[in-house]
Amino acid sequence: MGQRRKTGDGTRLPVISRRAVISATVIPLAGPARGAEPVEPASISAQCADWLARDYEIDRLGRRWSELETALIAQYPYFKLTERQISALPEGKEMDAITAECDRLHDARDAALKALSKLKPRTVQDATAMLTVAVRLNYCEDSEDWPFIRAAHVFFSKACCPGCGAVFAPAGSLRG
Repeated sequence: MGQRRKTGDGTRLPVISRRAVISATVIPLAGPARGAEPVEPASISAQCADWLARDYEIDRLGRRWSELETALIAQYPYFKLTERQISALPEGKEMDAITAECDRLHDARDAALKALSKLKPRTVQDATAMLTVAVRLNYCEDSEDWPFIRAAHVFFSKACCPGCGAVFAPAGSLRG
């Protein structure tokens, strides 16, 4: 930390202490400064994309866990091994790490889903993003998608095509 770069005109830049660096990194976590604009949350589309990314990562990790389990079944009397014996194997250590990461991702994904379910779409992109989450939910976890489909339908039933003026979703086309 003792070295300082020279600027182009021959003067040296001031020395910055570690305390100054650490305190500067903590300030954004404390919230907006008095009089400053609050930071807006991510758009609905971005939140939906984050949710989908977590969901796809859980799937990817689950497939890897399955591959490791299949390898263990082929090499050892897997179903006779205790959890401790499985964890002692190299594949078992990776399986434990995958399980821990999946647990963390499930919690984050569930929290994000709860937050998303309270949002109302304001644009066609928002509604489309919510429908994408709904389709994924329907594919993986039947019935939790209904609030997303209903919110998107309410939006589309009030919105019109800018080109022809037709409504995006006729009233009554979604039952429930």
